[in-house]
Amino acid sequence: MGAEQSSSGASSSHHRSRSRARHGHHRGRGHWSASAPKSVGDRAAVLKKCGRKCFLGPGKSFPICARLGGAGGAAGAGTCKIDRHGVQAAYSRAREWASITARKKGSSSAAARKYTAIAKRAKTLLKRKGV
Repeated sequence: MGAEQSSSGASSSHHRSRSRARHGHHRGRGHWSASAPKSVGDRAAVLKKCGRKCFLGPGKSFPICARLGGAGGAAGAGTCKIDRHGVQAAYSRAREWASITARKKGSSSAAARKYTAIAKRAKTLLKRKGV
């Protein structure tokens, strides 16, 4: 009986390692990371060429269009098209910051409401794009 338990324990741990190996890297997540306008210069160029439609937040925060000049051949790079991966990133980051600021300053603070409004705009865009 002791041998059965050890063999079943071994197979379950083996199953978990196989599962981790197969699902460890999420496909499609690197797309926005590669084409996002991260630097101030990249964001300024996007704002100058494409306008406010490429940003959900105030100033140059929460960009949702790909960086100009290409990003290693990423689809949509160099155009002013709204990237759904950028919208998803903006939504999750706005929700995260709304939660953080609400915890620190109270849920009725202006900062928490600002991030909640950005998250709502991103969610509306995602619904419109059918995501």
